[in-house]
Amino acid sequence: MRNQDIAVVYSSRTGNTKKVAEHLAEALGATYHSVKDTVGISDTADLCIGVWIDRGTADAAARKYIETLRGRRVFLYGTLGAEPDSEHGAKCIENIKALFDPSNEILGAVLVQGAIDPMIIEMFKSMPKDNVHAYTEENAARWAAASSHPDAADFDRVIHAAKEALA
Repeated sequence: MRNQDIAVVYSSRTGNTKKVAEHLAEALGATYHSVKDTVGISDTADLCIGVWIDRGTADAAARKYIETLRGRRVFLYGTLGAEPDSEHGAKCIENIKALFDPSNEILGAVLVQGAIDPMIIEMFKSMPKDNVHAYTEENAARWAAASSHPDAADFDRVIHAAKEALA
């Protein structure tokens, strides 16, 4: 890897993205920090920034952190309840990239599935049937599938993508 000074930064609501951050930091020999406590990160460190997807983009805490960055090399990772390789997943990555000041260099990005907050599932169940997130058998099956993520394969996917991007 070009720069041995790497910091893993994450925002997490239910612990999914934090778990990914812990595995990624260990694999890279890096420190990891919440977006709410980035004290001690070198101004020259390459950053691996993890978010959880909220309404098709990075969550509010991650967005606030991203807006402060200038001139950084960044690898993006994140968790979402939907299929990460879907059209929605690709759109989420594009939305997150658009949050960055142009002075930053986005080295790569990957999303993995994460368990959905049970409170959000309950909210989905009360939505009108014409809402894309409303309860259906198909949505319920997807929510159940997401409940076992992130898993070892997800951790490996993020680690591999980060190492490749940071090389």
